[in-house]
Amino acid sequence: MILISLLGMDIYQAEALSKKLHKPLVEAFACDEDELNFYAPSSFIIHDGVEQTAYRIEVIVRAPYEYQEHEKEVVDILLKFLDEVAVHQHIVFNYFDEEHEYIRIQDDYPTYMTETNTVKTDADNHDEDEKTEEEMYDEPYYGDIISEFDEYIKEHPDATDKEVYEVLSGIREKVTAEHHKSKKES
Repeated sequence: MILISLLGMDIYQAEALSKKLHKPLVEAFACDEDELNFYAPSSFIIHDGVEQTAYRIEVIVRAPYEYQEHEKEVVDILLKFLDEVAVHQHIVFNYFDEEHEYIRIQDDYPTYMTETNTVKTDADNHDEDEKTEEEMYDEPYYGDIISEFDEYIKEHPDATDKEVYEVLSGIREKVTAEHHKSKKES
């Protein structure tokens, strides 16, 4: 079993990325499709107290020794796709002896859940009355939010990162509220 851990990446983005990576990596490893899995925990890479999501990604490839000969090709594929999601990438391979791997597959169940064998429940569907603001107002805002921010930066060139973040957050909240208000009125 090959497990590729994507650390410090948005889990929904990781899900989409793994779909793109699956077939090319199966071909590179020359393994069965069932042999390759991805692990994407809700995690952050943090450096000196600053969260690095979409800036740095750590990838750990855990595989049996027999796949070691495919490492260079796998790295090339990973780097090609990871350029889309992070500025910097770090990939580490951890190999293990298969005699220490134990897998139990229940015969009464499919090996993996898929879109065709997964049952959807009513709880999976949002009630129309329970929509979030983002779901209700999915049209993007096309107004100008940068000029107010630029003006603040010009007037406060020595502002700390925290002060800049607070001002930007305040501008975002104000613009979002105004945008949603105007959508309700139309």
